[in-house]
Amino acid sequence: MMRYLTMMHNFVITCSSVSAKNVYKGVLAFLFGIWMLWTLGQIKDFERADLNNIKNQPKVLWPRASKNNFTILFYAKPFWFNIETVNFDRCNYKNCKLTIDKTLFTKSEAVIFHHNSFSKLPDKPSGQVWIFSTQESPYHTSGSFKADKLNMKFNWTQSYRKDSDGFSPYAFLRKQRPNPLTNYTAIFMNKTKNIAWVVSHCRTQSKRESYVKELSKYIDVDTYGRCGKPCLFKNREDCKSNLSETYRFYLSFENSLCKDYLTEKILTMYRNGMNFIPIVRGAPNAGDYLPQKTYIATSEFESPQQLATFLKKIGSDKTRYISYLKEKDKYFDDGSGGLKAGFCDICYRLNVRKQKPKIMDLNKWLWENQCHMPKDLPT
Repeated sequence: MMRYLTMMHNFVITCSSVSAKNVYKGVLAFLFGIWMLWTLGQIKDFERADLNNIKNQPKVLWPRASKNNFTILFYAKPFWFNIETVNFDRCNYKNCKLTIDKTLFTKSEAVIFHHNSFSKLPDKPSGQVWIFSTQESPYHTSGSFKADKLNMKFNWTQSYRKDSDGFSPYAFLRKQRPNPLTNYTAIFMNKTKNIAWVVSHCRTQSKRESYVKELSKYIDVDTYGRCGKPCLFKNREDCKSNLSETYRFYLSFENSLCKDYLTEKILTMYRNGMNFIPIVRGAPNAGDYLPQKTYIATSEFESPQQLATFLKKIGSDKTRYISYLKEKDKYFDDGSGGLKAGFCDICYRLNVRKQKPKIMDLNKWLWENQCHMPKDLPT
């Protein structure tokens, strides 16, 4: 920085014989150049960028659009969620506080109810915003309550869906610098088996179990977990990482075929040590979230048999197989996803809301144009 200041001092002295107007323009141009050099240096040092703009986040005009502080009460919280993971200091609007203290119910501007964490609702104070929260597909959400009884009770939503007020996808994939020390040839040569699948629910809406049964007629698939053979590791992620040493592909099959519904089944494939190519069957718009040439989608094939033929070609072609792994290794799950991801959106909306919150038809929101039955199985 001292070098830049010295350069500017010399520049101003040199321009002292020029008119004040020209000196002013010259100094501005020089400062702009310094800023550009600094910016390029930062990019070079940090070569990391968002994968894509999954959802256009609200544009912020001021650090705080409201002079108020807002209390958000997680009234019905899932047992596994730790509110300490929520940090509003990372948000554009920082004047919100998350609590689980129900004595603050009437003083809270917003109250959140997780879909399977409540049996009845309290009386709603006038003007309070109620938020319906879920990370499950409609098939595994509405079964835990009577959706009709909850209609016209909620104002906002917090979920994996892009149309949620508090957008909370399972993960955000970020771009990173690939590791030049990775020996992809050794990884490829060590693989002796085709497809692995770790699964604990054996009957699903997506009929993934039927798809795998059909796929197994044309290529070998080894199933682990509750629906198959026991894994050597109790921890599911350790199990997958171990399997990736010898298997070429992994089935990232969701239990439901619903828009935006992509869970840890695929997103954990973008963590270190997952050295197989994932095969995705789930959200029809998976390409909105996942980088191209890092996965294989069953939707691109008319049948399991066609998929099996393609997998055999990729699995026996060293160059093509490694190209998928290399591309996948350019991205990683940065750990910022999950329910905690939606709180910045919620705080934003509390700050800038200019009208009475909408009243939701929850049943319609859950189901309308969201899910479909499987169409890729032989009849």
